Amino acid sequence: MTIRAFMRLTIAVAVLLPMLLSTTAAEANIFSLSVHRRTCSQATAYVNYDGFSGGSAPFYVAFTVDLNNNGVFGEVGEPTLFTQVSGGGAPLNLGQRLTFRNQREGTFIAVTAYEVDSEGFFVSEGLEPVRYSCTNRPALNATASNTGTTPIIATVARVFVNRVEVYSEPSAASTLIGGLGLGQQVDVIGRNARNDWVQIRFSGGTGWIMWQTQARLTGAFSQLPVVQ
Repeated sequence: MTIRAFMRLTIAVAVLLPMLLSTTAAEANIFSLSVHRRTCSQATAYVNYDGFSGGSAPFYVAFTVDLNNNGVFGEVGEPTLFTQVSGGGAPLNLGQRLTFRNQREGTFIAVTAYEVDSEGFFVSEGLEPVRYSCTNRPALNATASNTGTTPIIATVARVFVNRVEVYSEPSAASTLIGGLGLGQQVDVIGRNARNDWVQIRFSGGTGWIMWQTQARLTGAFSQLPVVQ
């Protein structure tokens, strides 16, 4: 290789390397959220999926709701349903029927969808939510995205063992403040730097659980803030 050719290669690497380092594996792959049949206890939502996903397979499209109008979707009591997609196939139209506790007629209910990979990283951020005023009689016309807001996606822990101890800090040497039983769900609000403990809402305050062998997390948990 001549000196001139080597210099050209060096310049090309210097230009391209920052661009490559700034690229993320995740790409937006779902769009056109709409809600069709909807009542005060159900909503059927659809999205279009382009057939491709970046990140760690398998990939999941999640549909979830905000029932208390705080802008946070998928908290405890707000169902989230997941649909696995291949990440390398044909475009699809995906739908889920979300069922939740019956709301008072006239209550505003919001629906969104997002995509995560197997590591919990967003592949597609939460879509602009659809918000509707519910009636007990089903509304059948399609409602497109209409709120102009960006949803916040909650993370929820569901216990799959008989008992999980809750501590005041992310350490079994800290104060034991209570416990959670099999099947119980709690909102997760933070994590420690090693990702083996999560901070939860507990008894009007907060607590910590060691989750990896005791609870399953739903939501994009990689987005949780590191608080310890």
